Amino acid sequence: MKYALRNTWTCQRGKSPEAMTGFKAVAENYRGMGVPTRLYVDISGDMDVIVMELEIDSLDEYFKDQRAFYAGMDDATKGLIDGLNENTSSGKRVLYEIIEF
Repeated sequence: MKYALRNTWTCQRGKSPEAMTGFKAVAENYRGMGVPTRLYVDISGDMDVIVMELEIDSLDEYFKDQRAFYAGMDDATKGLIDGLNENTSSGKRVLYEIIEF
């Protein structure tokens, strides 16, 4: 079974370009680990929105890896995450099961 994990962030007004720089780095990291990753930005609807979508094979492995990542962050990575948090005002996570047909 595969899953699509869609994280959506609303950026502070005018901060989307700064935030996107950080999200691109995060997305490249996921891709480097072999996780299919896409970034999206708004064209219509709410403004200043960035979406990162991951395709994952195991929820257990994903959340285990997430806990290990945050527990073992170096100072440069903490700075990157802090920058993302400073440029965003809210976020949400939606998990989908991918149906193969």
